[in-house]
Amino acid sequence: MKQWERWLQYGANLLVAGTGAVYAFMRYFLEPVDEWAVINHPWQPHIQHLHVLTAPLLVFACGLIWHRHVAGRIGSDEHRRGVSGPGLAVVFVPMIASGYLLQTTSTAGWRQTWLVLHLVTSGLWILLAATHVLRWRVSRAREWSPLAVARRAPRAAVSRSATSDRSRA
Repeated sequence: MKQWERWLQYGANLLVAGTGAVYAFMRYFLEPVDEWAVINHPWQPHIQHLHVLTAPLLVFACGLIWHRHVAGRIGSDEHRRGVSGPGLAVVFVPMIASGYLLQTTSTAGWRQTWLVLHLVTSGLWILLAATHVLRWRVSRAREWSPLAVARRAPRAAVSRSATSDRSRA
């Protein structure tokens, strides 16, 4: 994945998860100031709108990396190293679909169904995304640790000297 794609992914995830978490906190944990109030906080509608408007950025960012980063690994042995990547791929569609259906459903029963599905899949998405990034960072740190670099150095020196000897002959 290219650096700008990674940063787009990080930014989109932070925006959507951040606005979703703040909105959920306002909606389910704050008490309204007035007993007749429809909302629990004056910023609640604005945060909800930000969440709904930033969600397409996450869909775009995931679609952008799908072919090279996700589809290429499906069916390969590379995805068997962890569950975060395949888990993200599985959770993505229900999270997005339930978010859109939550906005368009008018019956209370279906609205509750989409709400529960959206909250569960969004929570899983956040946990899996954090795990995915942390595992990648740890593997990068191990790859470039002084010990790993030292282990690779002699092999590189031997292979360079072997190729230079062949080129002289």
